[in-house]
Amino acid sequence: MLIDAYAHIVPPRFVPRVERLLAEHGVPDRIKLFDAWLHEDPVLTDLDARWRLLEPYPDYRQILVLGVFPVDELGPPELTRALAREVNDQLAELVREYPDRFAGFAASLPLNDPDASVEELERAQSELGANGVLMHTNVAGLALDDPRFEPLFARAHELDTAIWLHPTRSPIWPDYPTEAESRYGIWWSLGWPYETAVAMTRLVFSGHMERYPRLKVITHHAGGMIPHFSGRLDTVQTEDQREAFAQTFKQPALDYFRQFYVDTAMFGAPHAVHCAAEFFGPGQMLFGTDMPLGGPEVISETIADLRNLGLSDEDEQAIFAGNAQRVLGIAAADPQEALD
Repeated sequence: MLIDAYAHIVPPRFVPRVERLLAEHGVPDRIKLFDAWLHEDPVLTDLDARWRLLEPYPDYRQILVLGVFPVDELGPPELTRALAREVNDQLAELVREYPDRFAGFAASLPLNDPDASVEELERAQSELGANGVLMHTNVAGLALDDPRFEPLFARAHELDTAIWLHPTRSPIWPDYPTEAESRYGIWWSLGWPYETAVAMTRLVFSGHMERYPRLKVITHHAGGMIPHFSGRLDTVQTEDQREAFAQTFKQPALDYFRQFYVDTAMFGAPHAVHCAAEFFGPGQMLFGTDMPLGGPEVISETIADLRNLGLSDEDEQAIFAGNAQRVLGIAAADPQEALD
């Protein structure tokens, strides 16, 4: 059994809704170019195309995560509240209709309205059976450790709800202060792993991971830059770091980073997956591919990355399915698997 904990989709009925909004109001700068991805790969929006891609993987199921854009960037709060409810209802419907392929979903939130986001988190979990919620690494430029979002983290911790953390950044973040926009796709290829690492670091140094020790945050692309640059994160160099170490931390800084969960979506880079496994440990890793945004071979490439790590059978099976079942509350597919 393979459970892909980070598989993207835009529900087919939601596509014309988004297209209409973007046509009427334009594409917001903070998601500039995201609209092109709606049509880059039909697997993102077309179920028949998805079934064809998944045909070689009979024992493979997905956790659905809305792709391409944060809902909160599509309009004012009165609109995004309705959009979040709408897309979450459709995601839940897909899981109910195709349980052999879809093991669950992460609910989207109208994060430009934090109070409504708490309400939607509660509704999605209690009424729709969501396995958690999707948050992006910034909300219209606001950091996630902004006090406005604290009640959301507190409620997720209280309800034992997982949080999928997804990077968001566009070309309007320039590579250098002297330029107006990012070039060569750097805003995406390197900017997104940086966004992930920054959001994780802010949650650590602001004390979130201390205050909410059971918080289940699933980070994309194997924790971004964190495992590769962990040696730079436990050395006090600045005054605000010094204050965090003195007032917040009750254990070594890196222990808080190791509380995060990570997926394995590294697009066929086994050395990077190995680094993440070494830093976070197999118990914190969930098989996740980023499909279909990583290309047509991303499932097979990610499977190969993991099988080339030289893990024990127990650790390998934990990453491929067991950790998702444990962390997300996903039942085994059949009684025999539960016994195994």
